[in-house]
Amino acid sequence: MSKSALLTTSRIEMGLRPLNPGRDLSQLADLLESAFRAELTGEGRSILRELRFLAMLGPLNAFFTANQPETEDLFTGLVWVQNGRIVGNVTVNRPTGHPRRWQISNVAVSEEYRGQGIARRLVEAALELILERGGNVAYLYVREDNPPARHLYEHLGFVELDRLTDLELVNPAHLPTRRLERLRPLTPAEGARLYALVSEAEGAGYRWLYEIQRSQYEWSADERAFRRLEALLTGELETQWGIGQGGTLDVGVVLRIHSGFNRKAHRLRLWVHPARRGQIEEVLTQDVLALLSQKPKRPVQVTLPAVESAATEALIRHGFYKHRTLILMRMEL
Repeated sequence: MSKSALLTTSRIEMGLRPLNPGRDLSQLADLLESAFRAELTGEGRSILRELRFLAMLGPLNAFFTANQPETEDLFTGLVWVQNGRIVGNVTVNRPTGHPRRWQISNVAVSEEYRGQGIARRLVEAALELILERGGNVAYLYVREDNPPARHLYEHLGFVELDRLTDLELVNPAHLPTRRLERLRPLTPAEGARLYALVSEAEGAGYRWLYEIQRSQYEWSADERAFRRLEALLTGELETQWGIGQGGTLDVGVVLRIHSGFNRKAHRLRLWVHPARRGQIEEVLTQDVLALLSQKPKRPVQVTLPAVESAATEALIRHGFYKHRTLILMRMEL
C-alpha cells in the first residue's frame, strides 16, 4: 500500500494510519504518558487529563472535533499500529496560527518498539501531510539530552534555530524578604522602551515564531487599571519591571503573578540588553528573588533562550532548577 493510501484510511490495524479522535485518545494518552513521564509538567499532565476525558465521549468526541473550527488542528496526526495497539504517534498543528508553518510534536514510540525505524516513518509521513495541507515549513522541539532524536531530525534535514532552557524555582517559601536594589516598576510611558528592548534582545527562536507586537508591552494607564480589576476575577496579574535610566532599559522583566484561587505557578520573562549581557545578571537575579519574596509563595517558571545564558546560570546559582533544554529545529519543505 502506498504512503498516500495509508494517510487516507483509518482501517489499518498494522502500520501507519491517521489518528482517529473517536477511538484512539485513550491509547494515545497512555502512550504519551509512558514516553514523556520523566518530563511532564503540570500543563502536560493537564493535557493528558483532557485527552482521557475526551476519550470517554467516544463517538460524541469525534463529532465535536469534526464540527468545531478551533479544533481543526488539535487532533491532526498519525499513529503507528502494531498488533491492533497504538505504539507510535506524531502530531502536526499550527499553534502560532501561521497558515504555512506547521509544528511537529508528540513524536513517541513505545519502548519495546524503538529502534525499528517507526519514529522516522512517522516523521516522514508527517512532513508529507504538512505538504498536502499547504505548509512549506516544519519545526519541532527536541530535548538537548536526546541525541538519537536529534540525529534523526538532522538526517531528515532539520537545522537548529535556538535553544530554550526551562527553569523553575520549586520552593520560594524560604526567600528572605528584602528591598529591591535596582529593579523597579515601569511607568506607562516606559512601555515603549520595554518594547524596544524586547525587539532587540529577544531570542532567535521566539523572533522567528512570533511577531513582537507593541500592544504586548505598551500599556496605557487605563489598560493597567483594567488589568488590576480583571485580576480580581482571574487571580492573574501581569506587571512590568526594569533596570535602566534615560532613554533605554538595560533589563526588562514581565512577571505574571497568580494568587488566591488561581493555583498556577508564577511565570517570569526577562530580557537583558545585548550590550549589558554578562555584566548585570547577578544584580538582576538578586532583585528578581527580592521581588518574588513579596509575592504569594508559588513555584516560579521561566524559559530563557540561548542568548540569555548568563541569566540562566545566575538563576541556577540562586536556586532555580534546570528542568530541560529544548532545541528548536526547522526545515524548509
